[in-house]
Amino acid sequence: MTRMRLGLVVTQVTLLASVVAPLSTGAQAPTRTLDEGTFLVSRGGAPTGRESFRISQARGAAEAYRATAQVVIGDRRIVPTLTCDSLGAPISYDVSVQGGTDPMARLQARARPGRFSSMLRTREGESTREYVVPSGVVVLDDDIVHQLYFLTIGGRRSGSVTVLAPRTGIQAVAALQSLGASSVDIGGVSVAGTHLVLTAPGFARREFWIDAGGRVLKAAIPERGIVAQRDEPPR
Repeated sequence: MTRMRLGLVVTQVTLLASVVAPLSTGAQAPTRTLDEGTFLVSRGGAPTGRESFRISQARGAAEAYRATAQVVIGDRRIVPTLTCDSLGAPISYDVSVQGGTDPMARLQARARPGRFSSMLRTREGESTREYVVPSGVVVLDDDIVHQLYFLTIGGRRSGSVTVLAPRTGIQAVAALQSLGASSVDIGGVSVAGTHLVLTAPGFARREFWIDAGGRVLKAAIPERGIVAQRDEPPR
């Protein structure tokens, strides 16, 4: 039994190293910020938290996009880091959660052709999952707003897209629909936008508004009474 477990650990370390190594090299490539800001989150009209995020693009690297954030909802803190290819499909995903019902949890996930594998560590132990995914799959985790950005990469405004929530283990084919032009008032400034709706089995209906550059202005989960809106217009 000891030899088998040792062999498994060595295999996991080897596979992880093969994925992390090229990412580390790519991180040295010149980057530019595509979007950066803060969402103020409310539930039923009462403030509950905030999400400060940054989305950047690395040129000439395997990870075309990198998205990081600090999310605080009540007494819970979520810190996600997502790297994606040029289509917005995930290459790697790391997220830590502290507070709330889960005192501490950490998820690490890596992609390989046609597969997305994750390991979740909690105080109770470890669990692993592997998903069969098509090209163009989008990570859309609970309680995280800025990841909606990757739904509309390449000008997509409608159609079918596979979405994956690694922390809850839900994967589904979602329908993205455009409801047309709709401006959003941010700090007394009216920002022109497009109103979109995302529906998928197992996922709460999401409505969100983006500007002409695909940057998320506002998002809502009506059935939960949750609204997240930027505290200032995109720069």
